[in-house]
Amino acid sequence: MWTYLNGSYVPQEQAMISPFDRGFLFSDGVYDVVRYYPPRGFFQKEAHLRRLQYGLEQLRISARGGVPAGRQGSAFGREKVDVAQIDHVIEELMIRNEHTGAQAIAYVQVTRGSNIPRQHFFPPPSTLPTVFITTNPFKPHTEEMEKGVRVLLEDDIRWSRCDIKTIALIPNVLSRQRAVEAGACETIWSRDGLITEGTHTNFCAVMDGTLITPPRSSVILTGITRQVVLDLCKTSGIPVREAQIEKADIPSLAECMIIGTTTEVTPVVRINDATIADGRPGALTRKIQRELYNNIFGS
Repeated sequence: MWTYLNGSYVPQEQAMISPFDRGFLFSDGVYDVVRYYPPRGFFQKEAHLRRLQYGLEQLRISARGGVPAGRQGSAFGREKVDVAQIDHVIEELMIRNEHTGAQAIAYVQVTRGSNIPRQHFFPPPSTLPTVFITTNPFKPHTEEMEKGVRVLLEDDIRWSRCDIKTIALIPNVLSRQRAVEAGACETIWSRDGLITEGTHTNFCAVMDGTLITPPRSSVILTGITRQVVLDLCKTSGIPVREAQIEKADIPSLAECMIIGTTTEVTPVVRINDATIADGRPGALTRKIQRELYNNIFGS
């Protein structure tokens, strides 16, 4: 398997970074994940790369140069990491890894780079970022999307800039692990009694025939698939509203679902030990699943 690291395509077992890399020491970086569907190709890749660029800007990672001086084979110029060039690298990796014939994902990560000695404030402006890109096969969660899943509900203890897709994911890791240990698919969070999102998904609910999802804010990630679903609902006549969902609303929810790049639209039939409606995926969830499928494959 080939990966891309700082201007070179290298076998994954040879991909190495400095232990002084700020991504390793401080989780000082951003990432994104793009889904590939044959024969269409990558889904919403440009939107994912725009979100990556937003994260770089918010963290003030100038991404000057993709590789140190003297390193050969760079896809990047010396002034900045160009998302258009990242796009090219992703496509090249798909070919090199022979991943174009089945579903796959591409992972892109950019950190502030390596600097000695370790220090909390930014390194010198000449410090070059670390750019890492890889692709891997992906198996869809077909059974979960068909039967529905159970999720846990926990307090959201993360920081207040969850709109930035950073690699600082330890709250997500711990919450997701608790879900796995409890036999659940995902953990969703609430903050001050209001549902925010899941560890790697956005959350939507159906109330009075309307699809409701928490509004865009600094405490949720603006999901790419979430936005596609909202747009599809508007064009297909499904009532939709961005509004707060309270924990107290859970017993009265007609349907709910988690939405994301890897989960697509997955019905939620239980939250903790509370069954949603009759415990089966609802009609509106099924319609949204079909709309998304048709949008992905162009049927």
